[in-house]
Amino acid sequence: MWDFIANYLPNYSSRDDVLRDDILFRYINSEDVCDEDLQWIEDDFKGDKSLVIEELIRLETGFMTEAIGAYYKNEFAD
Repeated sequence: MWDFIANYLPNYSSRDDVLRDDILFRYINSEDVCDEDLQWIEDDFKGDKSLVIEELIRLETGFMTEAIGAYYKNEFAD
């Protein structure tokens, strides 16, 4: 899934929402997250991992939808 998104999502490597997704994913996997990011996660989600997962689903569904649209426009443009 992520290879497809990385290849077709416009501006993948410079998007703040992709960075946000990465940080949230690291958070639910108990990986390193800087103190500043931990603070906004606490502010936005009260540290509730189920709310973080809901946000990840929302973000990643949007990424996939946008990437599929870009794929078809790119691959089958007239």
